[in-house]
Amino acid sequence: MGNYNNPSCPRDLHIIKMKIKIEDIIFWIIILLIIAAALWLLSGSPPETDALISIALFVAASELLIWKKLFDIDKRTAISFEKVKSELKDIKNKL
Repeated sequence: MGNYNNPSCPRDLHIIKMKIKIEDIIFWIIILLIIAAALWLLSGSPPETDALISIALFVAASELLIWKKLFDIDKRTAISFEKVKSELKDIKNKL
């Protein structure tokens, strides 16, 4: 996760650090667009159907990003379980 040999940075800080990906930024931009479209609709500016179509498209895009992230997490979890299973099998064979 981080370089624990760096004395200038406490160990707990490495745990807190996260990498921000472009997908995360896009997700939050889409969420902000949903809120902006909803507020625009409340102010009465756009026709209702146009605003609802825009909000639906933004929601669909955010859902796609969420599902992509969940499948990525699932894939990494499955790979990790396979590694642990292999290591446990090696330990069992050594015993």
